[in-house]
Amino acid sequence: MSRTYRASRRMNGEQRAERAAQAYELRLQGLTIAVIARELDLAGSTVHELLTEYSAARLDPLTDEYRRIELDRLDDYTAKAYEVLVAEHVLVQHGKVIYDPETEAPMRDLAPKLAAIDRLVRISERRSRLLGLDAVIKADVTVTPVDPTDLALMQLVTEARAKTAVEEARLKGEGA
Repeated sequence: MSRTYRASRRMNGEQRAERAAQAYELRLQGLTIAVIARELDLAGSTVHELLTEYSAARLDPLTDEYRRIELDRLDDYTAKAYEVLVAEHVLVQHGKVIYDPETEAPMRDLAPKLAAIDRLVRISERRSRLLGLDAVIKADVTVTPVDPTDLALMQLVTEARAKTAVEEARLKGEGA
C-alpha cells in the first residue's frame, strides 16, 4: 500500500511548529528519522526539514543535547567505519577466493577500504557542519587604491626616517 504524505502540505505555521517540537523530542529519545516519520505520519524528508528548522531556531540546552546525541552517533559510525578500514579483506569473485598467481596467497580486496575511507570523510564533513566549522566567515575587507603619488610620498617618509635615525645616532655619539 502506497502512502502519500500530504499532511505536511496542509500544515499551517502553528501545526508545523508543533510537529517540529514532537519530532525533536522523539529524536532526543534516540529514534531514527524513519521511525519518527512513521510515528508522525510524515515523509522522512519533511521530518528532516522540521528537525533542521527547529534545532536552528533553538539556542538552549536541548539543542546542545541534540548535538551531543548526533556527535555520539557519528563517533559510533566512525568506529565502525574504522574497523572496516583496518580489517583485511580477501578478494572474492563468484563465491571463490582469488589467489595471486605468483605468491599463491589470497589477493586483497581494496574496495571495502576505499568505501570506508569515503564514509569516514563524509562522517567528518557531517561533524564539521554539526559543529559549525564550515560556517561562512564574515571578513571585513577594505580596498585602498594606491597611486604613484602615494608611493612617492611613502618613499620620502621612509628616507626621512632613515636620515633622522642616522642623525640621532651621530648626535648621541658626540654627546658621550
